[in-house]
Amino acid sequence: MAKEPLIHLFDWSPHVYVDPFHTHDHLEIGYCLSGSGTFYFGDKTFPVQQGDVFVVNHLERHAAASNADNPSRYLFLYFDPTLIEQADQELLLPFVYLPTKFQNRIPSGLKAARKIGELFLELADEHENKQPGYRGMMRGKILQICVQLLRHYVEETPSADWNRTLTSYYRIKPALDYINERFREPLSLEDVAERLALSPSRARHLFQEKLGTGFKQYLLQLRVNEAKKLLASSDLPIADVMYAAGFQSPGPFYRAFKQIVGAAPLDYREQAAKLALFEKISGENKTTREALPR
Repeated sequence: MAKEPLIHLFDWSPHVYVDPFHTHDHLEIGYCLSGSGTFYFGDKTFPVQQGDVFVVNHLERHAAASNADNPSRYLFLYFDPTLIEQADQELLLPFVYLPTKFQNRIPSGLKAARKIGELFLELADEHENKQPGYRGMMRGKILQICVQLLRHYVEETPSADWNRTLTSYYRIKPALDYINERFREPLSLEDVAERLALSPSRARHLFQEKLGTGFKQYLLQLRVNEAKKLLASSDLPIADVMYAAGFQSPGPFYRAFKQIVGAAPLDYREQAAKLALFEKISGENKTTREALPR
């Protein structure tokens, strides 16, 4: 039986200080239920208020902080891209953005934020009550949320710029698919360039231009994300995790993991185990996530 795509919905309140910047191996949408604070995406800073929606892809480093006098509280949704890709590839477009130019925040006063907020509350209700067929209902709600995102960004983006986004996405997608399938193996820029029928220099430029990151950093991100999953979900020795994630030697593995996650692999595994125990005791539906580097 095929494994179901990841769907994870949870309640989260940031600290009043800024946690380490982090990335995820999945797509992420946040809805501010109450309070205020600040969200950081690379060099961008967004104020947060009740009703705001935030969009995060798997590449952009981000962090959040609460207002000490009015702490923010969110519903966050993590999901695997295959969930929406199977329905309509176009729904992925809001998540394929150049970080420096993308507006991650949809302010609460906009129609899209209000509609997405309503869908988030319906999603949370399905998740909490778990009536028969709730998984199908949750998938349907997530697709509706992604449709609202797509329509919002189409409306907010000049048509010429949106057409360039479409062209860029379909130009680089074969390379991303190839890397996602092969990142656990030795892989070079030349391999990817050959797949795209481009020169290595042109392929390098395409990554930087379309994703805002280089090929090497993109590959490292995928491998570190895989290592995080294995550290949190298995008892494999760290050396085996390293090889299973596509790294060939300890030095590059430890440096990349520390750079991207902000913690050493063993520390991350210990923190993940503590969080899993806390969730088991508290009940996942009511969990507030905090300090695990992500």
